Amino acid sequence: MTSIEDLIGYAREQGAAGYDIDEVRLCACAGCGGRVFGLRGDLARRAARRDCRGCAGTHVIAAGAGHFPDDEVTLLGCDCGSDDFNLAVGFALGERRDTVRALAVTSRCVECGRLGFWDDWLVPDAGTALLDLA
Repeated sequence: MTSIEDLIGYAREQGAAGYDIDEVRLCACAGCGGRVFGLRGDLARRAARRDCRGCAGTHVIAAGAGHFPDDEVTLLGCDCGSDDFNLAVGFALGERRDTVRALAVTSRCVECGRLGFWDDWLVPDAGTALLDLA
């Protein structure tokens, strides 16, 4: 069984849109500090939202496409049947490390420990403040 810390190495191994990962942030709810989430996303819009299982707070990862209706998004689920995950966002930084080039969303199933890659995308003209929006 894996631990939440295993997501850091896993995210680095996966990369983001062809770039090496420079920074990994384990996701934590700003409202309650929880680390278990549901993950919804819209691959076409390059947007993902995490839904806290502790307080039901929501957060769009890296301020993606903003709000999107639940009926237009994909809900991440594990092969074991669970949809409860620890999440991490890996960031590929620019050459001077003052911009974000790309990001990748990775997951760890809370039930079975399986590590997974959800999606990655290029981030145009984003500063490093994006690192705090995992």
